[in-house]
Amino acid sequence: MYKRQILHIIIFLIGFSGFSQVNFTTKLSKNRLGLNERVKVEFSVDKSGDNFVPPKFDNFRIVGGPSQSIRNSWVNGKRSYSKTYSYFLSPIEKGSFEIGQASIEVDGEIYKTLPTQIIVTSAVDKPTNPNDPNYLANKKIHLVAEISNNNPFLNEAISVVYKLYVSPDTGVDNWRELEAPRYANFWSNNIDIKSLNVQNGTYNGEPYRFVVLRRTLLYPQKTGILKIEPLTLDISVQVPSNRRDFFGNLITSSINKTVSSGSSLIDVKLLPTDNKPNDFSGAVGNFSFEIKSDKKELLIDEAFQLSLIVSGNGNFNLYDDPKISLPNSLEVYEPEKISNVSVKANGIKGKVNNKYTIVPNNPGKYTIPEIKFSFFNPKLEEYKTIYSDPIYVDVEGSYNNLIEPEGVTEKNKIQLSQNQFFSFKTKTKFTKVNQDIFFNSINYWILFSSPFILCFIIFLLNKIARNYNSKKVDELKLARNLSIKLLDKSKTLIGNKEEFYESIDKALTTYLKIKLNLKNSEFKKEDIRIKLSQIQLEKKTMDLLFEIFENCQLARYTPLNIDAMSEDYKKAKLFLELIEKIK
Repeated sequence: MYKRQILHIIIFLIGFSGFSQVNFTTKLSKNRLGLNERVKVEFSVDKSGDNFVPPKFDNFRIVGGPSQSIRNSWVNGKRSYSKTYSYFLSPIEKGSFEIGQASIEVDGEIYKTLPTQIIVTSAVDKPTNPNDPNYLANKKIHLVAEISNNNPFLNEAISVVYKLYVSPDTGVDNWRELEAPRYANFWSNNIDIKSLNVQNGTYNGEPYRFVVLRRTLLYPQKTGILKIEPLTLDISVQVPSNRRDFFGNLITSSINKTVSSGSSLIDVKLLPTDNKPNDFSGAVGNFSFEIKSDKKELLIDEAFQLSLIVSGNGNFNLYDDPKISLPNSLEVYEPEKISNVSVKANGIKGKVNNKYTIVPNNPGKYTIPEIKFSFFNPKLEEYKTIYSDPIYVDVEGSYNNLIEPEGVTEKNKIQLSQNQFFSFKTKTKFTKVNQDIFFNSINYWILFSSPFILCFIIFLLNKIARNYNSKKVDELKLARNLSIKLLDKSKTLIGNKEEFYESIDKALTTYLKIKLNLKNSEFKKEDIRIKLSQIQLEKKTMDLLFEIFENCQLARYTPLNIDAMSEDYKKAKLFLELIEKIK
């Protein structure tokens, strides 16, 4: 009897052990592949788990994945479950390598896969069998990067158009981006594509259908040979074969195909040095320039606005704005930059208005001299300089000081005659010797009135200081509101890398220029650090700012990362909150 009970217990334990066992395995699509091939790696577990951690995939580059799939079925009353994590890998070099251990947590326990060996050989020949689906896909699908100009000047606009060509007898179900193109040493801006339209065209002289997947505008920031990294896609393809079914219809095969646009080389030319204007600041394109004033006549207590408008087609925001030169009696504030531009295939078009607010300190007739703006026209391969017309402003009011008007000569000065002072009294009036000479004298009235004059001067200086501080507070408040609006806008742009980081940069720059009283020429890392130290900003807050600025620069040359963009938005918002507390 006891033997039978023990046997039942053993059978139960064996059954329980089998029930609780977890199978966690690694599967490779091939254990041997060429340097130009891809391998699919699948990690499968037969029980629901959490905290999956893949291996590092040393000596391989992830070109697809991770993707997840779950299979859950019931057969003859038995549940069958599996969850698979899939990766597509591209080898970096030849050799014998190991796919390391993946781990997952199931019911509080950690399970790991066994390491798997894989051999990478030299590049293998592509299939040449006409009935091989991979061979047919290679022949019938092409991803091409069409570049408008492979030999541009520095800062000249070029466009890259990515087209997917598909043979008429081949179908494409869908695609996903495995690797985004990278534009090191280029300033880049994506051109919006509202919809994907299938068009008819030719590829290598044969009829094809194609669709434009991406348009990008580039401005090279360095001379010499520059490399554009490829766009890589994973495409689901329906490929016809030379075989037919029972009813005479062509048999098609569905395969996944990795296609790449390939790397492109751009040879960037240096701008010519002959006839280069002294004021040239990097503007490349075709521009026009004008200056406008909203008032030509005004009173001493009024302000007027001066607009410097650059319009045309070119590298807006990549050159220094034209500088104005004003008389000392005109007080000028940092300009409000208003951009109205759009990104087109042949460059950025529109206009940029730098609007200055100017306050006269004294009445008079003022001349705002001509301003020049120089740029390089890459089509004509020559420099051009545009001059604005002078602007005359008449400020009316009382002079604070007597100033001899300009243009006074000996001819028009008033001449005095000999009897000019005939009406003056010449008789002497005597006073008593013992009379008090201090009372009612000039010195008496000076001493009597000096306290009142002093109080008036102090009142006047305080009023000027209050007006200045009030104006400064208003400017800072305006800059803060504008920065908050730009930050709110940047939050909606997460996923649009270029516009997002441009908005972040503009938000911080706008606020700091007013907060720290910095001009455009002074807006450098060293100057900013000195100013921030003067207002006793903490080092960690200062480091946070420069980290954000560095991320704004690096983002141009790194792939899109939504999480990083969200984190940079939080950092920018935190910095504004911290610096706003500093008085």
